[in-house]
Amino acid sequence: MQQAERGTRSLRSSYQRAPGGSVYLDIQMLWGMHYLTKAGWSYRVTELAGGSHSKKSSHYRGVSFDVDYINGVKVGRGNPHLRGFMWKCRQLGAREVKGPGTAGHSSHVHVEW
Repeated sequence: MQQAERGTRSLRSSYQRAPGGSVYLDIQMLWGMHYLTKAGWSYRVTELAGGSHSKKSSHYRGVSFDVDYINGVKVGRGNPHLRGFMWKCRQLGAREVKGPGTAGHSSHVHVEW
């Protein structure tokens, strides 16, 4: 985020399957993240351009982020904020939003522009 704030490329992870290098974070995604906060949502981002994902992961293109806490509550089927958060992400232009109930996303929400 600090690199994106300065208008420079953000570093990608370089362990396991992560390709290393850097990428510009998508401006629409960044505005979406900003407007989520402005709309009253608090959330913890665990992955932007980093992490170890599949080879063609959208994280490595700088167009997605993962969240593991929403409004102070761990993401899971019992999170009372989950559906509203996911709906708001879609309303703000996210083309893909995956969370509990989607394979591989039981403990986090994946949001992609």
